[in-house]
Amino acid sequence: MESLQLRSWISPQLRRNVDLLPVKGGEETSRWWGTRITDMSLTQAYQESLRRLGLMPDVPDTGRYQLKVELLALAQPQVPVSPEVAIAVRYTLTERGAKTALYQRTLRTTQKAGIDDSLSPTEQLRIATEGALRANIGELMRELASLPLPG
Repeated sequence: MESLQLRSWISPQLRRNVDLLPVKGGEETSRWWGTRITDMSLTQAYQESLRRLGLMPDVPDTGRYQLKVELLALAQPQVPVSPEVAIAVRYTLTERGAKTALYQRTLRTTQKAGIDDSLSPTEQLRIATEGALRANIGELMRELASLPLPG
């Protein structure tokens, strides 16, 4: 529902004009270091969100703007019982071929999961991690929707 509302606020210059550059900073999940998010999973999450808002072009690599996404930090507790996960992602939006950023920001979000979400501590950690990323992407999409761009 929120993405439908945001869609009407998107600048005409951004509609179907934002290409996603390769996402960086993801890691493979290992049994020693908790739940991680791979670059491929991150890329899919951002592509889906950009498409839902009508920002991605129909033909890849044809957009006027390029969005660079870097996962800077994923903080998870050592003991995943009712975990709170924090995530920091740096976003940079540039016009294709330009060096100057039109938008650059590091967004930090947190999410907590508990026994209401799952009895399994591992599942709680996964839920909190996904929730923190979802909140971060949502914040980015709200900021892009209200971004003033030159005509």
